[in-house]
Amino acid sequence: MSVEYRRDVDATKRRQTQLGSVVRSVLRSYPWLGYYQGFHELSLIFLSVFGSERPAIEASKMVALFFVRDAMASNLDHVMQQLRLLYVVVQAISPEIHALLDELEVPPFFAISWVLTWFAHDLDDFQSICRIFDFLIVSPPMQVVYMAAAMLKRSERDILAYERDFAAVHTGLSKLPLAVKEKGWRDIIDDSYHLQAEYPATRLQHMGNCHLPKLSVVNTFEATWMRLDPVRPLAFTSLVPCKSGKHPLASVASSSAARATGNSKENRMARVIDLTNTAQKARNLALQHKWPLMVATVASATMLMYAWLLMQQLQIHA
Repeated sequence: MSVEYRRDVDATKRRQTQLGSVVRSVLRSYPWLGYYQGFHELSLIFLSVFGSERPAIEASKMVALFFVRDAMASNLDHVMQQLRLLYVVVQAISPEIHALLDELEVPPFFAISWVLTWFAHDLDDFQSICRIFDFLIVSPPMQVVYMAAAMLKRSERDILAYERDFAAVHTGLSKLPLAVKEKGWRDIIDDSYHLQAEYPATRLQHMGNCHLPKLSVVNTFEATWMRLDPVRPLAFTSLVPCKSGKHPLASVASSSAARATGNSKENRMARVIDLTNTAQKARNLALQHKWPLMVATVASATMLMYAWLLMQQLQIHA
């Protein structure tokens, strides 16, 4: 975002109002998603690029559903598991850095804003942020973790020169993105692409004996986002809930299921979607009549049934 724009008080206030509308629209469309500190920074980038609320809302929904869903749970446990996998990659590509972090017992908290905001929180250069977003929206959900590992590797000499002190190392690592120039991001993106190919998420989880839940966005990416019809790719408008209240993926999954035979994954996905539609209607009824106990019961039952069906019917293996 330009410095001139930031200095324009009226434009800033208008953008803040638009940003609030974008974030609220996402959370109202998918009430089972929860806001986390940093999601607004992802939405702000889309709003700045598109210039209006409607496309920014649809882009934010896409990212919320298929890329950062783990961060939108009731806690950040799944995100912390992804950060532990960052150390698994670092151990494989730079044993020296891993040894330093292990010696000083430095947790991966320095990288949490990188993962939650796709580096938008840590960078001032808008062009670099857009380059990173362009790459991440066409990559698997954990690609940002590989980018973090690639950046650490390329900064290896500087990191190993840090004072052997917890605070010094943690502070230095937190400021690494600011030291990367625009050309440096191109190299980091290239490196991370090859890291993901060499250490895919499934292999990484086994290497580190750190298995993400089967419902993690990382483990469901192939069964959801990657199974959409490539001939008719998911457009921004297709994530807008229709008046009938159908799940935003219902039309895609149902058309795939209609073409499939037997007990295929597409058929099973359609059944899961039917379940979530029914549960959502029950929840809306409970809210309408102000039945707190029923709301809690329905919410719990929905999560349990949704989890059971995905694990049993989709048969996604970590």
